[in-house]
Amino acid sequence: MKAVRLRRFLVALLTVAVAGCGIRVVMGHRPDVNLLETTLKFGESTQTDVLRVLGEPVGRSTSAMPIEAQPRIMWTYYYEEGSLKDVRQFFLFVYFAADRYDGYLWFSSLPK
Repeated sequence: MKAVRLRRFLVALLTVAVAGCGIRVVMGHRPDVNLLETTLKFGESTQTDVLRVLGEPVGRSTSAMPIEAQPRIMWTYYYEEGSLKDVRQFFLFVYFAADRYDGYLWFSSLPK
């Protein structure tokens, strides 16, 4: 009787482990960085233009780097996809001087 219970337990454990490998998690939306180059104009496009092109950011803050003459507004876009074994992330930071588009920085571990 113990052997049957143990066998059932091991089969259930193996089933859960295999099913767990198939779990896929996706968070946020992946903005198209190419649109920053083709649609927006440095120093001319407004925050409204960026919202129209990229959508709502996940965060809004201020960037105050020592190399900058003054703090800039910074919007953060974030996307993540993965499983229990591997997670890939995409970060995009869009900068504004007052209300005008002032550049961006992005990095990613996602495949192309």
